[in-house]
Amino acid sequence: MPSEPSSTASPSKVEAPEGVGLVVATGVSYVVNPLVLPPLVYGLVLAHIGASAGDVALGAGIGGVFLGVVPLLHVGWMRYRGEVRSLEIRDRRKRTEPFVVSLAATLAALFAVGALDVQGRRLIAALLGCHFLNTVLLLGITRWWKISVHCASTAGALGTLVFVWAHVPGSTLGTPLYGGGILGTGVVLVLLLLWARVRSRAHTLGQATAGTVLGLVAPYLELSVLLPVL
Repeated sequence: MPSEPSSTASPSKVEAPEGVGLVVATGVSYVVNPLVLPPLVYGLVLAHIGASAGDVALGAGIGGVFLGVVPLLHVGWMRYRGEVRSLEIRDRRKRTEPFVVSLAATLAALFAVGALDVQGRRLIAALLGCHFLNTVLLLGITRWWKISVHCASTAGALGTLVFVWAHVPGSTLGTPLYGGGILGTGVVLVLLLLWARVRSRAHTLGQATAGTVLGLVAPYLELSVLLPVL
């Protein structure tokens, strides 16, 4: 794979110092992955509003299949063809195609939600709308600068749950025990991932921080607009 020009060089071209820290950072990056977050968030949101177990599973399944499995399969195909070296796609110039696939999958998920009778359908549609808008935003930024998609996605999941906790009546996130535990865990994961992306030399501190800030702010603002419309 050709190297990036110096003008667009990233920390991924610099070897990260070996040690336990690198092992932990690499593990965190693979476990706290943008592709595993949608089913967790969608399931939690539906559980929060009191949806049935079947509807919770259906919402989580939509998030898992369309926003997780489909993009993963495409990136795996790119890896198989030798277009990328790993599932992380550290070369930002290779990220356009996966972003486009993710946008198409999000639209397909919206059609699926519209065809299903599931409690919280409008809320899930709003979450999918946020996912679409943020994917477009990340695609535009990535064309010019290597913002951290990992950090943006993880912080976006937290920002979404904070909005639901603050503005959507429900039980799961509304109780101090469950809500505090879930949101507190989210804060820890966001900070841990920010450290991991910098420690593994996948991003600079500025790129990881920008992704984190974008993830925290954008979903909150978007849901404030989309939910009243829907």
